[in-house]
Amino acid sequence: MARELVNELTWSVSRDRLFRQCRRAYYYNYYGSWGGWDAAAADERTRRIYILKNIQSLNMWAGGIVHDTIAEALRRFAAKTEPVTVEALRQAARSKLRRGWLEAVNREWLVSPKKTNLFELYYGNGATVPEELTEDVKTRVYGCLEALATSPLLAEIIAAGYMNWKPVDTLDAFVLDDGLKVWCAIDFAFFDEAGMLRILDWKTGSEQPEELKVQLACYAMFAMRKWKAPLQRLRLAGVFLGDTARVSEYPLSTELLADTENIIGESIGKMRLPLSEPEKNMAREEDFPTCDVPRICGRCNFREVCPAITGSKPKTEAAPASAHEE
Repeated sequence: MARELVNELTWSVSRDRLFRQCRRAYYYNYYGSWGGWDAAAADERTRRIYILKNIQSLNMWAGGIVHDTIAEALRRFAAKTEPVTVEALRQAARSKLRRGWLEAVNREWLVSPKKTNLFELYYGNGATVPEELTEDVKTRVYGCLEALATSPLLAEIIAAGYMNWKPVDTLDAFVLDDGLKVWCAIDFAFFDEAGMLRILDWKTGSEQPEELKVQLACYAMFAMRKWKAPLQRLRLAGVFLGDTARVSEYPLSTELLADTENIIGESIGKMRLPLSEPEKNMAREEDFPTCDVPRICGRCNFREVCPAITGSKPKTEAAPASAHEE
């Protein structure tokens, strides 16, 4: 018998970011959309919110294609020693771009919400976006992939041998001492020739040091708990593919890990406050205020159902916006 899904209160960097940006969007993403994957059982509004949850901006779509293309290429190398070349990466990305665009314009997400649904199309005319935007996406995707394929870092990864790699780009979680589950999706990790476990996070955007520091510290905690890696054998870095695959290392220390646990604890405490039944992780929409910040509302997936934009219900008190953006 299949195990019944339970909506647990867990923590991740992306969940914390959305909570700080807009409480109402956070509600829609983690509570209002719950169960919306089941078209037969979900009510119309829940299904609609679930579809909105899965919308991607062009920038997010581009980043996802870069990540997926790299992960698939590295897995193929591990399985078949298939070379990771610029042309192979471009061909794979080109196929993903074409397929994703067709999914979006053909509205395949109406039946399968996980298929590509682009913000600029959904909230545009549904058929096209300015050519310069699509060309920018292709240029960014191809440029990021070429930067990695021609980088000294990839040469080092290949030279290390796939026997020294950890599982590629796999979503997993670890549990803190208080029982809280923290989700992580480590892009890549491998043992280098010095015996250090290198944990890498591919980035297609600009560097956000404070958020990246917390994200990498979470990866370190995962590695220490799940892989039994000692702290002194870990190296953490963001790899900025849009900036010639520049490697930006972040020093690891017991102080950083303690600070990160405190950040997670404070964040999860704030997430529990508006819950109607914290012990059951139950929430009511009206307890999560809208943010009413044009810069944030203008790019929100949930603008179609949010009363701050539709005017269908009275606006609630504004919540503070996050200082962090992708």
